[in-house]
Amino acid sequence: MNLSHILRTPWTRLLVFIFGAASSLVFAVLAAGFALGIIGAVRPMVAMALVSAVASAALLLMTLGLLRGECLGMSALGLPVSGQRAREFALGFVVSAALFIAVAWTQSAMVGASWVFQGAPGALAALWGLPLAASMVMAEELLFRGAALRYLRQIFGDRSAIVVSAACFGAYHLVGSQHWAMGAVFQFLMPMAGGLLFGWAAVRSGGLALPIGLHLGGNWVQASIAVFTPAAGNSASPSVHEMWRIPLGAGDAQWLSAPDVLPRLPYIAAFALAAMAIGRFLQTKEAAVSRCLS
Repeated sequence: MNLSHILRTPWTRLLVFIFGAASSLVFAVLAAGFALGIIGAVRPMVAMALVSAVASAALLLMTLGLLRGECLGMSALGLPVSGQRAREFALGFVVSAALFIAVAWTQSAMVGASWVFQGAPGALAALWGLPLAASMVMAEELLFRGAALRYLRQIFGDRSAIVVSAACFGAYHLVGSQHWAMGAVFQFLMPMAGGLLFGWAAVRSGGLALPIGLHLGGNWVQASIAVFTPAAGNSASPSVHEMWRIPLGAGDAQWLSAPDVLPRLPYIAAFALAAMAIGRFLQTKEAAVSRCLS
């Protein structure tokens, strides 16, 4: 029995993908753990990036194998670099980064927190944080908006596939978060909202370049550009991992992380504005294509 026979139905392909993805993640954790045991202590973000990089490579190879079973290549996911894909990635990155900077500014204004520029070390740390964030984003996009979304679309249709994928994305962020009750609800719903945006962008654009840009811009800003830190945790010579540090008192941090809608309104507005900007861009592109074909 050959591979193409095994992968005859979308359900079979999806089950194979789920098994392969789980195996890839286990392999990534073991391989990265072995490497970190040799390297020694590193920052948590570096450790996560290493796990994600190994997982991305494994997921990419597995995805390529599944697509080859359908006599397809990675172009089925819109991954090969081209001028169009580069523009989609750049647009998603710029839109998301700008909106998440606005989110950080709005939240800091809500609690009266100030932004502390970290100078040249902060700028270098932010640049170093970009590839780290990219490795984590790539793994998540391959996992939730890659081949799995393709097979879900074949089974359920576009809308239901986007919702199912987004719900899985929300559950992924909930696992291990130690949130409960309403805290767990918001911990699930906010990533799910992002998953809806990324999934919709993947379906509308026909590839992963746009959702990767959207995902990366927001993650990079939160991890390396404008970072909320405990005010009491600052030492005389703290290590620098971000471009702007936003110190928060215990009360302010508790308010921003409280299970309530108000602290999360900036994120909801950012997702809505990103969807509007991306929708306008895609409409313009589709209109240009139609004019060329007419």
